[in-house]
Amino acid sequence: MTDILVPTWPLRPYAAAPPPPGWRPTRRLTLLMPFHRETAATLARSARAVAALDYPAELLQVLWLVADGPEHAREAEQAEHARAAAGRPELDWRVLRLPGMRPKGAALNHAFPHAEGEIVAVVDADVVPDPGQPAEAVWALEHGHALVQAEEVGEPGQRLTSRVKTAEDTVWHASVRGLARAAGVHVVAGSSVYAWSATWDRVRPIRSDDVEESYHWSLRLMSEGASTGFLRRPSRVSSTDRPGAALRQRARWARGQLRAVVVSWPELSPRGRLLGAVTVGSMAARAAMPALLAAAVVSPRARKAAAAVVVADAACVLGARRSPEYRDRADGLAWALVVPWHLVGALAVYRAVWEWARGDRGWHSVRETADTGPAAAPDREGTSR
Repeated sequence: MTDILVPTWPLRPYAAAPPPPGWRPTRRLTLLMPFHRETAATLARSARAVAALDYPAELLQVLWLVADGPEHAREAEQAEHARAAAGRPELDWRVLRLPGMRPKGAALNHAFPHAEGEIVAVVDADVVPDPGQPAEAVWALEHGHALVQAEEVGEPGQRLTSRVKTAEDTVWHASVRGLARAAGVHVVAGSSVYAWSATWDRVRPIRSDDVEESYHWSLRLMSEGASTGFLRRPSRVSSTDRPGAALRQRARWARGQLRAVVVSWPELSPRGRLLGAVTVGSMAARAAMPALLAAAVVSPRARKAAAAVVVADAACVLGARRSPEYRDRADGLAWALVVPWHLVGALAVYRAVWEWARGDRGWHSVRETADTGPAAAPDREGTSR
């Protein structure tokens, strides 16, 4: 997601209370896991994660979502092979071939009628949930939440970009928690999300255009006053170690969020409009950083404005860095480079506006895929990643 310039410290309460020792879930849970043009390594990694989940097998349904058709037959075969190799025959675990996987919202619309659980989770292809995460999510939902989400922690990478991205993502999570604490509104990240089936009904059918689908859920649910929360057990996510890919990812998030605000604004309640205003205002402040710093060379007034934005950003980073839950996720150099990286990342806001103006409705792939390889080329037909 894009940055939110809100206080990030202190973070108490950090997340929903964990279940007590010995508690076991009794709810039927469905995991919807969309795959599109993934490598065999990604499928195998995800299969190992499913096999490791600590959830009663008789209550767990896992639906791997892949595209149907002869051109996608290899991916479906690889998915079946990875599922079989995981060694969990007792699970209700199927590879579900869908008529379309582009964008993600369309795939989920096809998949939801097959979900049998009282609780349905959406877990992305490159996400590895903590084994105890599903049980913790069920506990949190049973204690009053309509939807809960897990944080995503980037897997360790040797390159500086991946380390800075890990620190940046941590600041984003801290900002989301800070916003929820200060204003009672919540930005949902759609890669590790658990919700009651009835909650999903409130946001279905999921938009299948260039709107960022999970942010659109956020606006809808906040506008309706839904109770949302956070989990203690995180997910691991593939690291992004190429600056260009990271900027493309940020641009598509920014464009999708801006679009979501525009298409949703007339129907939003004050709570939903507050979330939209904070998001757009944060993007505007971020986009202003390079211009203000350039103008500061000749204008004392611009110098003060630039200093204010930079200090606000640095305060958010410092707040996350001071939190005991977050401080060890990145090294000192990575934390120090988050603000400079945000300055570079401001260019993504301009790119998002430019893409929107020229009618670009595609999504940018940001990791290695079976078709694109490490170049991670843009998917002009609308694949959500």
